[in-house]
Amino acid sequence: MLPSTIQTPRLTLILLTNTDPGSQHLAWFHENWSDPDATSWSVSGASKSLEDSRARMLNLLSNDKHMYSVFEKSVGEEASGGSGEGPGTHLGSVGLRRQATGPIIPAMKRKEGDEGKELDHRILGYAYFKHAWGKGYATEAARALLDTYASSVADEKSKGEKVFYVEAGVDEGNGASTAIVKKLGFEKVGFKEEKEPVFLGGAWRYDGYWIYGMYV
Repeated sequence: MLPSTIQTPRLTLILLTNTDPGSQHLAWFHENWSDPDATSWSVSGASKSLEDSRARMLNLLSNDKHMYSVFEKSVGEEASGGSGEGPGTHLGSVGLRRQATGPIIPAMKRKEGDEGKELDHRILGYAYFKHAWGKGYATEAARALLDTYASSVADEKSKGEKVFYVEAGVDEGNGASTAIVKKLGFEKVGFKEEKEPVFLGGAWRYDGYWIYGMYV
């Protein structure tokens, strides 16, 4: 079970769970996922309405996705650990979604001794407003989430029966995202080919995208 709030030196991450119409969680989700810049590298594109966002959020939660809205702390909150009245400036979101069908790239690199163990597999995803780009927020938030996730499965991992693995899909044209996953310690695993072209990052992409993976 992941915590409802994660703190970093600059950020507050709040777990999104409430999909009720009028809820603050849904409002944050819609603000992020209806933004064309934040969703420019999303295959699903931007939400067209609050109802569209709510349907998307319900679908993600049904697939056991842990989604966090990410906020920048004010200067005073940085010193106090985030004890202000509000969460701060909304920067975007980060999440881990369970991938029940197994790795996107079947030829994932198994560690020695892990062959045959049950695989617990997640996909890392994130979306940030343009005003948050290039400031290290995405890396900081993702690292905090991955560290928190690793701590939450540490006891189960110690039993030696499961392998915990996270993948991230990155288009080769998305240099910023490529830099993020490399900073986080992901390794390039393989290329996922797509049969149909998709419009991402302001251009049509015809081939596919790279998959990066890491163990936690």
